[in-house]
Amino acid sequence: MKSTHTRLATAGASLALAAGALAVGTSSATAAPIAPSCDVGQYTVTSVVTAKSAATICQWGNGDLEYRGVARSTGNTLCIPVSGVYAQENGSGRYYYVAYNNGYKYSVFDGLGLSIVGPDGILISSEDAL
Repeated sequence: MKSTHTRLATAGASLALAAGALAVGTSSATAAPIAPSCDVGQYTVTSVVTAKSAATICQWGNGDLEYRGVARSTGNTLCIPVSGVYAQENGSGRYYYVAYNNGYKYSVFDGLGLSIVGPDGILISSEDAL
Protein backbone atom coordinates (compact mmCIF):
# COMPACT_ATOMS: atom_id res chain seq x y z
CA MET A 1 0.00 0.00 0.00
CA LYS A 2 1.32 3.42 -0.93
CA SER A 3 0.67 5.99 1.79
CA THR A 4 1.06 9.53 0.51
CA HIS A 5 -0.30 12.79 1.84
CA THR A 6 -1.51 15.17 -0.87
CA ARG A 7 -4.14 17.86 -1.15
CA LEU A 8 -7.60 17.15 -2.50
CA ALA A 9 -8.76 20.22 -4.42
CA THR A 10 -12.39 19.17 -4.67
CA ALA A 11 -13.09 18.10 -1.10
CA GLY A 12 -16.47 19.82 -1.13
CA ALA A 13 -17.60 18.14 -4.35
CA SER A 14 -20.39 15.63 -4.44
CA LEU A 15 -18.98 12.10 -4.33
CA ALA A 16 -20.25 8.61 -5.20
CA LEU A 17 -19.68 5.18 -6.70
CA ALA A 18 -21.35 4.04 -9.90
CA ALA A 19 -23.25 0.86 -9.19
CA GLY A 20 -22.88 -0.26 -12.80
CA ALA A 21 -19.10 -0.11 -12.58
CA LEU A 22 -18.92 -2.89 -10.02
CA ALA A 23 -18.02 -5.70 -12.36
CA VAL A 24 -17.17 -8.36 -9.82
CA GLY A 25 -19.56 -10.19 -7.53
CA THR A 26 -23.03 -11.55 -7.32
CA SER A 27 -26.39 -10.12 -8.18
CA SER A 28 -29.51 -9.89 -6.08
CA ALA A 29 -32.69 -7.85 -6.09
CA THR A 30 -32.33 -6.75 -2.46
CA ALA A 31 -30.53 -3.50 -1.67
CA ALA A 32 -27.64 -3.76 0.76
CA PRO A 33 -28.67 -1.81 3.88
CA ILE A 34 -25.16 -1.27 5.27
CA ALA A 35 -21.53 -1.07 4.23
CA PRO A 36 -19.62 -4.32 3.63
CA SER A 37 -18.03 -6.00 6.65
CA CYS A 38 -14.33 -6.66 7.11
CA ASP A 39 -13.01 -10.21 7.54
CA VAL A 40 -11.81 -11.74 10.79
CA GLY A 41 -8.28 -10.42 11.33
CA GLN A 42 -9.15 -7.05 9.79
CA TYR A 43 -10.62 -3.92 11.29
CA THR A 44 -12.72 -1.17 9.73
CA VAL A 45 -10.79 2.01 8.94
CA THR A 46 -13.80 3.83 7.50
CA SER A 47 -17.04 3.05 5.74
CA VAL A 48 -19.64 5.01 3.83
CA VAL A 49 -23.16 4.34 2.59
CA THR A 50 -24.70 6.36 -0.24
CA ALA A 51 -28.07 6.06 -1.96
CA LYS A 52 -26.65 3.72 -4.62
CA SER A 53 -23.55 2.16 -3.07
CA ALA A 54 -21.66 1.31 0.08
CA ALA A 55 -17.95 0.80 0.74
CA THR A 56 -15.63 -0.09 3.57
CA ILE A 57 -11.88 0.27 3.91
CA CYS A 58 -10.49 -2.67 5.89
CA GLN A 59 -6.99 -3.00 7.33
CA TRP A 60 -5.05 -6.20 7.86
CA GLY A 61 -2.67 -6.66 10.81
CA ASN A 62 0.32 -5.97 8.55
CA GLY A 63 -1.11 -2.55 7.63
CA ASP A 64 -2.35 -3.43 4.13
CA LEU A 65 -5.68 -1.82 3.23
CA GLU A 66 -8.53 -3.31 1.21
CA TYR A 67 -11.49 -1.67 -0.53
CA ARG A 68 -14.83 -3.51 -0.25
CA GLY A 69 -17.68 -2.04 -2.27
CA VAL A 70 -21.25 -3.06 -3.02
CA ALA A 71 -23.89 -1.73 -5.40
CA ARG A 72 -26.97 -1.47 -3.18
CA SER A 73 -29.46 -2.03 -6.01
CA THR A 74 -27.91 -5.23 -7.40
CA GLY A 75 -25.70 -6.58 -4.61
CA ASN A 76 -22.68 -6.65 -6.97
CA THR A 77 -19.49 -6.58 -4.90
CA LEU A 78 -15.88 -5.63 -5.42
CA CYS A 79 -12.90 -6.37 -3.16
CA ILE A 80 -9.50 -4.92 -4.16
CA PRO A 81 -6.31 -3.62 -2.51
CA VAL A 82 -6.08 0.07 -1.67
CA SER A 83 -3.20 1.61 -3.61
CA GLY A 84 -3.06 5.07 -2.04
CA VAL A 85 -4.09 7.09 1.00
CA TYR A 86 -4.25 10.88 0.72
CA ALA A 87 -5.02 13.78 3.08
CA GLN A 88 -8.09 15.88 2.25
CA GLU A 89 -7.50 19.60 1.78
CA ASN A 90 -10.49 20.73 3.86
CA GLY A 91 -8.47 20.73 7.09
CA SER A 92 -10.62 18.01 8.67
CA GLY A 93 -7.72 15.65 9.24
CA ARG A 94 -9.62 13.07 7.20
CA TYR A 95 -8.22 10.96 4.40
CA TYR A 96 -9.43 9.48 1.17
CA TYR A 97 -8.56 6.00 -0.04
CA VAL A 98 -7.97 5.03 -3.68
CA ALA A 99 -8.23 1.58 -5.26
CA TYR A 100 -7.90 0.58 -8.93
CA ASN A 101 -9.64 -2.24 -10.81
CA ASN A 102 -9.56 -2.77 -14.59
CA GLY A 103 -8.62 0.87 -15.16
CA TYR A 104 -11.35 2.24 -12.88
CA LYS A 105 -10.41 4.40 -9.90
CA TYR A 106 -12.55 3.97 -6.78
CA SER A 107 -12.20 6.63 -4.07
CA VAL A 108 -13.67 6.48 -0.58
CA PHE A 109 -13.76 9.89 1.09
CA ASP A 110 -13.81 9.35 4.86
CA GLY A 111 -17.24 10.41 6.09
CA LEU A 112 -18.12 12.24 2.86
CA GLY A 113 -18.89 9.84 0.02
CA LEU A 114 -17.65 7.76 -2.89
CA SER A 115 -16.49 8.44 -6.44
CA ILE A 116 -15.47 6.47 -9.49
CA VAL A 117 -13.40 7.59 -12.45
CA GLY A 118 -13.23 5.62 -15.70
CA PRO A 119 -10.08 4.44 -17.48
CA ASP A 120 -10.26 7.56 -19.67
CA GLY A 121 -9.98 9.83 -16.60
CA ILE A 122 -13.58 11.06 -16.80
CA LEU A 123 -15.69 11.10 -13.64
CA ILE A 124 -18.37 8.45 -14.07
CA SER A 125 -20.35 9.36 -10.97
CA SER A 126 -20.15 10.78 -7.50
CA GLU A 127 -22.44 10.59 -4.51
CA ASP A 128 -22.52 12.00 -0.98
CA ALA A 129 -22.76 9.80 2.10
CA LEU A 130 -26.22 9.38 3.61
